[in-house]
Amino acid sequence: MSLSEPKEKLNCRLKHNYPLPIILKGGNEIYKFQGLYNGFCVEVTDDEEVRNLVSMGYFGKANLSRSFPNFVNKEKVEILRERQFKRRKHWGGGKTKKVLVVNDSDSDIEINEYLKEITPKYEIDSSNIKEKLFMGLEEAFFLASAVKCLNITHNNNILCDDEIWNLFSKENNLFQENYVVYYYYRSKNWVVKPGIKFGGDFLLYKEGPPFYHASYVVIIDIFNEKLQRINKNYRRSMNSMEILGLNRLCETSGKELLISQVILPSELENISYLNLKDFEIREITLKRWLLKQENS
Repeated sequence: MSLSEPKEKLNCRLKHNYPLPIILKGGNEIYKFQGLYNGFCVEVTDDEEVRNLVSMGYFGKANLSRSFPNFVNKEKVEILRERQFKRRKHWGGGKTKKVLVVNDSDSDIEINEYLKEITPKYEIDSSNIKEKLFMGLEEAFFLASAVKCLNITHNNNILCDDEIWNLFSKENNLFQENYVVYYYYRSKNWVVKPGIKFGGDFLLYKEGPPFYHASYVVIIDIFNEKLQRINKNYRRSMNSMEILGLNRLCETSGKELLISQVILPSELENISYLNLKDFEIREITLKRWLLKQENS
């Protein structure tokens, strides 16, 4: 069975950058990005740091942009759609600025028709909302512990690796198992993003979402050394009908379903970021076999 080639996106204007956000300062010291743990994820607020973290490895998700963060030049007027401006009215109380508000677009309307009917108008925006970057626990710990380029602050203290690991493990009982798989695919040079949109644990991209569509939807399955499934941290049903349904979803979205079986060593009492080499990961890809395609 041959694996499908990643599908490249057309008309991408972004330039390729380094695969990891490693920036050397004087004396070959690695620059430390600054992140704040807010109880749910790790957020980065500095514009330049956000730009580097996204462009160098595509870590995190910006709160105002669909793909690459949109940093507005202070000399230019920000353009908002009506629905965006209406939402911002509820977040008043900050500095005011002038914005240009245009009509909402309908996906059924052709672009030429939309441009004919557009009626832009200036409004005052007092929301003072700013582009931030939110990183999941796995990617934040990867940058802090493996790459050594991120400081994570919690309760006004910069946490060490052990403190971050214990804190994240307490907040999410699936974090440790997720990180084993996240680290495995990052080490294989995949860009790993959340897979909840397609019913999985992770999505795997070549180089990053702006350049390629996701190649795989990854679901995690935990086993012991006797290859017996461990259901302590229940994720999803792994019966054949559920998996076939998920596989059909992946097919209709142009992706492949990849089952990552994590085999836990029997003598291992606790999962730690220090013993990742002790884990074995088996990969199973699913494809429907169609007689018509086989005979064509």
